[in-house]
Amino acid sequence: MKIRLDRDLPVSLSQQLRGQIEYGIACGELPPGSQLPSVRELAAQLGIAMVTVSQVYKELQGSGLLESQPGRGTFVMDGSVGTTQHQGRILELQRHIDALIGLAERLGISKSELASMVNARLGRHNSAEPLHLTFVGIFPEATRAYAADLHTMLFPGDRVEAVVLEQLSSEPKTLKAARRSDLVVTTAHRKAQVQSALGPKVPVVGLGFIPSERTRMTLAELSPRTKLGILSTFPEFLPTMKAGIERFAAHLDTPLTAVLEDRESVARLVQGCEVIVYATGSAAVLEGLPERIRAFEYRHVPDPRSVERDLLPVLERIREGKAALAAGD
Repeated sequence: MKIRLDRDLPVSLSQQLRGQIEYGIACGELPPGSQLPSVRELAAQLGIAMVTVSQVYKELQGSGLLESQPGRGTFVMDGSVGTTQHQGRILELQRHIDALIGLAERLGISKSELASMVNARLGRHNSAEPLHLTFVGIFPEATRAYAADLHTMLFPGDRVEAVVLEQLSSEPKTLKAARRSDLVVTTAHRKAQVQSALGPKVPVVGLGFIPSERTRMTLAELSPRTKLGILSTFPEFLPTMKAGIERFAAHLDTPLTAVLEDRESVARLVQGCEVIVYATGSAAVLEGLPERIRAFEYRHVPDPRSVERDLLPVLERIREGKAALAAGD
């Protein structure tokens, strides 16, 4: 992941650095287990003090996003099953499959018959009871949209319930229901928070997210003369949001920027722009917006690659476990 600090933004360098690392984790550019540069290396690369990098690393470790391994370095926290352990399970399964093939040969069962029998058993397993997932987000409307997007990527019959993180601490019934679901899903950089709210026994998967196709196309279709403004909900995510928008709308001049909590900068943004791209959670800017200004959300969607890599294998293991229990009954 390439980190770029923008000294022209009204956001401290430490906030920019933290936000870009968090966003990198959320969008899969920094996958679980990936190593970050050393404090010295990153400080020299960015031209900032080592103490700044060190403090950001410590804060992210405290948030459960990074871990320091003595003698090795700093890594993105990996809460999934370790690679070595997973490979061991694959090898064990392959030995059982080889044994099954050998048994079929001794019993005079052809390979085509064996394949038909295995497929029939797999079909029986796939007909297991649909799974109930809970997606935990930050903002209600976006959380519902993320849950709906995720639902289209799952098996027919699977159900995805949308829950806002705040509800887990304020609504005991919601917390209890989430703990009863087969799996809880959230964004990769919020996984530690959600896990803390639910407790260590509840399985939680963090997914990567990418800007939606509609967002990318809308930015690409803007006229080169468009006076564009960018509004971020959180200061630390402003530089990353700006870099992403400039990538999809490279034909535009440098956009104006503002953070939702800074009313003066928002007022300047509204005064000087024709189009405003606002981050999820900043929809309040639409209230009282002049008719001459067009505004749209910088919306994200679950990354299909992350769903395939991080979520579907977990769901398959859950299905297999439920099918085994049903067969035992």
